[in-house]
Amino acid sequence: MGTHTQPAQDLPSDGGGGGGGPHVLLVPYPAQGHMLPLLDLAALLATRGLAVTVAVTSGNAALLSPLVRACSSVAVLSLPFPSSPLLPPGSGENTKDLPRHLFRPFMVSLAALRAPLLAWCNEQGRHGHRVTAVISDFFTGWTQPLAKELGVPHVTFSPSSALHLAMSHALWRSPPTRRRRREDPDADDEAVTFPEVPGSPTFPWRHLSGLFRQYAAGDELSEAIRQLFLWNLGSSCFVANTFAALEADYVTRPLPDLASKRVFAVGPLSDAAGAATSTSGGDRGGKPAVAAALVSAWLDAFPDGSVVYVSFGTQQALSPAQAASVADALARSSAAFVWAARAGTAVPDGFEAGTSSRGLVIRGWAPQVEVLRHRAVGWFLTHCGWNSVLEAAAAGVAMLAWPMSADQFTDARLLAEAGVAVPVAEGADAVPDAGTMAAAIAAAVGKEGQTVRERAAELGRLAAAAAVAEGGSSHKDLEEFVQMLLTPQL
Repeated sequence: MGTHTQPAQDLPSDGGGGGGGPHVLLVPYPAQGHMLPLLDLAALLATRGLAVTVAVTSGNAALLSPLVRACSSVAVLSLPFPSSPLLPPGSGENTKDLPRHLFRPFMVSLAALRAPLLAWCNEQGRHGHRVTAVISDFFTGWTQPLAKELGVPHVTFSPSSALHLAMSHALWRSPPTRRRRREDPDADDEAVTFPEVPGSPTFPWRHLSGLFRQYAAGDELSEAIRQLFLWNLGSSCFVANTFAALEADYVTRPLPDLASKRVFAVGPLSDAAGAATSTSGGDRGGKPAVAAALVSAWLDAFPDGSVVYVSFGTQQALSPAQAASVADALARSSAAFVWAARAGTAVPDGFEAGTSSRGLVIRGWAPQVEVLRHRAVGWFLTHCGWNSVLEAAAAGVAMLAWPMSADQFTDARLLAEAGVAVPVAEGADAVPDAGTMAAAIAAAVGKEGQTVRERAAELGRLAAAAAVAEGGSSHKDLEEFVQMLLTPQL
């Protein structure tokens, strides 16, 4: 792989660490749910006077255009995607372009960016733009030894909850031994307890991250992924896209035996960045504002809290059977709805025509933040991806939870603890009973769901106070984190 880099934008002449000033290098993981919150953090750091360089591969550079337009002190470093024997030729540079079986080798292949990134950092230092701190996604732990070689602090960024951060690192530090054989039909129900985590939560094996469930001791790929997470534990501190009102216990003691390592809870980042820049909401994805206006105009016809928003994120495609179940449930529930159907979702023939008086199906991208913030939307049928959870929490919208994979089961647990969600299904392969789901939807939008909605509305007020209001918990953590970045002794 060549080491030539092509910055999409030169470092600002008065920033970039020149003259000993702070210059932060951010390394996101190229997946939508990981990149967006870290780019929001980049915007917040830039608005506080820090020079920021975001390092991505060339195929992801265009995704940073809204951020660069909004923040003149943010530069983009574009690196060639590394060739790897672990990936077939022509593999995509973002997880949205990859089949799931390539996710693990993709993670490991990105570590080859360490050498060209080190060369770039050294070159910047020779020109007076020395990198003074490295902040990277927790899937890119290979940046920790890079920071160590540069002699600068390393910060691990978690796009997930503090609970998931704690559980994940506990698993990778001391992988539990399974008592049941994989062939045992009850193996996926085997309980795994986390005594080091507040409350000693227990999860069935099937609810753990697929990354860990595929781990096999001694396997080269498995051990490489484990090393990524172990490197994170050497970070100077951690930054999480969360807020204290949602998971206070897990923020205050997030990592076993690492009480000295501070976790800064600075979320919801989309809210905080939206207040400071124009990079949040639909604009940060480069989508036209007209789409949001059209959906908002449609929603205006419905009473407050009466509409259910349905979306399962950018990674999870519903099978035809699952899509049929969701459609049948929406039809039977008589509830008004907006369904953001991911490209390739097999919405049943005749469904849209049969529900046109109270339903809207959006194919492809949807203005999710704007939809959730509309007064008519009271519920969100969701896969419980963390970005979606935070956007709903910030909007004060209650959730109908269908966790499917990754960190979504821990997210659903947090929502249950907060009393702002109702479970309707679980599992990536589950095909829920349409009648049962219809009943849950109908109850949610009726009087039975009022208490949950009230708790969700209160959580929304707490989220806004935490992220945006001066003196809020997340605002304080962010300001303290910025001061640490400005201090050479971080």
